[in-house]
Amino acid sequence: MRQLLTWRFFAAIGALVLLAIGVDRVFASAGLEGDTAVAAPASYDEDGNIIPRRVDLIESVERVEASPNFAIGDDGRSIGVLDAVITEERIAHIVPETPGEVTCENFEDPDRCVLLADVLGDAVVWFALLPAGPRDTVELGPIVDLQDGFAEFENGWEVLYAPIIERDADTCGDDVVSFSDFLERFGPGSTSVVDLETRQVTAVICGEEFIPPPTTVVFEGSLDGNVVMPETTAVPILDPEVEAPDS
Repeated sequence: MRQLLTWRFFAAIGALVLLAIGVDRVFASAGLEGDTAVAAPASYDEDGNIIPRRVDLIESVERVEASPNFAIGDDGRSIGVLDAVITEERIAHIVPETPGEVTCENFEDPDRCVLLADVLGDAVVWFALLPAGPRDTVELGPIVDLQDGFAEFENGWEVLYAPIIERDADTCGDDVVSFSDFLERFGPGSTSVVDLETRQVTAVICGEEFIPPPTTVVFEGSLDGNVVMPETTAVPILDPEVEAPDS
């Protein structure tokens, strides 16, 4: 029994060593080194609810270096390795199994992508790589609320917002009286603009005005029974030949 356990023990150790060498060779072939990702859930929890993501880092990316097999899996986690080079001294290292999304398609030209991330020390817990917007901005989806200095988005992201959020006059008009009015009328189809210098939401662009669907009242009673018409008093027909009495 003791010899059998010893053989199995060394066999298991040998298998782990070979696996580690194989993984290291896969990443070394791309010039990138693999690590273990910080444990973090994907975009939805087990009950299907969106997980809030407070964005700690917003940076324009000088260039993107990805391993040949890099992708975002069906579970919303990264496959392969990606380095988002902010500067030569600052590189965000995205390791396998990191929750995230990538919508920026231009990895070749400089400053075409913007990195948003939730970080823990130097480790990226969650990330999004988005296309850069005009004039040093990045565009996000609709805001659903403002809480404690953060704009909360419908996808669960939380980003700092400026003391004054400008509304685009060409799309929003001049009759929006407050930000609450904007959220109610234009929020669902709007675009939020984040300034890359301040890393805050500084403006919103209105889409089509939201018109709530008509409310339908459902009658839950019974329609059985007889219809009772209200009693009416008939008005007598006056004879035009009868003279009115003297007053």
